[in-house]
Amino acid sequence: MKKLRPLTAIALALYLLTLSSTAQKSNAPAPDYFPLRVGDSWSYRSTDGDTEHSLKVMNEDKQADGTIRYLVEKLTGAKVLTVFSKSGGWVLMHSERYPEHEGLEIKYEPAKQYLQNPLIAGSKWSWNGKDYTQTALDENHQVVDFEDVIVRAGKFRAMKVASRIVGAAPLTRTNWYADGVGLVKSETDGGQIKYGWELADYSFKKKD
Repeated sequence: MKKLRPLTAIALALYLLTLSSTAQKSNAPAPDYFPLRVGDSWSYRSTDGDTEHSLKVMNEDKQADGTIRYLVEKLTGAKVLTVFSKSGGWVLMHSERYPEHEGLEIKYEPAKQYLQNPLIAGSKWSWNGKDYTQTALDENHQVVDFEDVIVRAGKFRAMKVASRIVGAAPLTRTNWYADGVGLVKSETDGGQIKYGWELADYSFKKKD
């Protein structure tokens, strides 16, 4: 039996190590900037500290095509029920409904491309249509890059998404999303009207 020369053995070891590392990377789950697990919830507080709202994934409904639709409840003075799904690298929005206000509902057909997922720096997408008030909207979004964001819920390495939305009045919106957590910060600038939100807490936060 021939013995491997020292240099050959080292090269082989490095090659096997590279294969192992590549296999581990390929088995790693893809980043998820918009997690939707039934029961998970998030609470947000305005940057001026005066108001707050919450989000909660209420249930999931498997469709005939195998996709899953998630019902998300938003409580912010009024209740808003939004249906999302995930498909083909997108978070899709299917409908928005205000159950306390009869007839205040919109269904997006085809589904609205709400967010690229996973987010990739430099990517762009656009959407135009009408919102629940039947106001025509023209949206343009761009994924900028990672930034470190500090909010009430902690410090996150988050992907920045800059949006330009033209409707009844033009505005810019900047959102920051963290892998495995979701939206951690949002800023909206409508000229004379400016406001922001930041993540205050979330139900699946790891305890120190």
